Amino acid sequence: MDTRIERVRIDWGDDCWMYRATDGGPIRFGANGRKRNTTHIYNSAKVANHILPAESDAEFQVMQLLDLSTSILTYMAQPHTLVFPRVRRRGKWRYTSDLEVLVPRWFVRQLDDDVPFAVAALKMPQRRAAADDLVRLVLEVKGASRYADLRRRGNDPEDIAKSQKRADERKDYEAKLQRANEIYRAHGYFFHVVEEMKDLRPFDLRHLPSVLMDDTAKIPRRLSEVAWRYLQRRDGVATYGEMIEVLGGGPTGREAANCLHAKGHIWIDLSQNPRPLTKVAMPPLLGSRQNLLAMMAHEEA
Repeated sequence: MDTRIERVRIDWGDDCWMYRATDGGPIRFGANGRKRNTTHIYNSAKVANHILPAESDAEFQVMQLLDLSTSILTYMAQPHTLVFPRVRRRGKWRYTSDLEVLVPRWFVRQLDDDVPFAVAALKMPQRRAAADDLVRLVLEVKGASRYADLRRRGNDPEDIAKSQKRADERKDYEAKLQRANEIYRAHGYFFHVVEEMKDLRPFDLRHLPSVLMDDTAKIPRRLSEVAWRYLQRRDGVATYGEMIEVLGGGPTGREAANCLHAKGHIWIDLSQNPRPLTKVAMPPLLGSRQNLLAMMAHEEA
């Protein structure tokens, strides 16, 4: 059976080009069971008709954050391969990004201001984000074990040679990312490196999978309107416990609240495991989510 992914080449000029899968899915699928490191296969409610590969635990955690971030409209894992000339050397670099995300420019500004990725992802977007341009953000996820500590090495020739090889690989990797960043930004993309030790590890994110269990729940459309009208009466702010009760109470209300958060219709403060007094608010509606306002206006007419 032919398992090759059909792809299209997009020329970017200056001897650079990009490959994308013709079906809009991953350009490669590294989670094939033959790798020595942990890999994952993931299904996202924000990515229709595709199964996604995560080539490390860190990538998998970033994808969970993307699914629960009110700022993220959609994304793709292993979305494309960029081919471009090496700097001051012959040959070409091939760079396959980990993720490509559609976000308001507000989110990019957060990352440019050195806000840790997990914090930016779980923040409620500012009101002005609804008027922002939607931009493509390319993410490189650098796991904690991406490179061994180069200072730790033995004194025998074999250890020295291995350490030097790792140092050379790291130098080449950093140069490739720097050049890729320049090319992306010249073509209207944004680029950011998510570092596991800085952007993920300092934060307790163990509660996210339990919230994500409800992201594809089948709930009546009217519950979005119920939640918004309740928040409007409360000046845009309520508690998690109150919202659960408004949406039906018990496990059903909790499922509905979590689902509406994943849809971007309400915002729950997920910086910690949500409790009854956890803050819930009305987020700015991004992209097609603004249809909720049209639906509410139609109901009032």
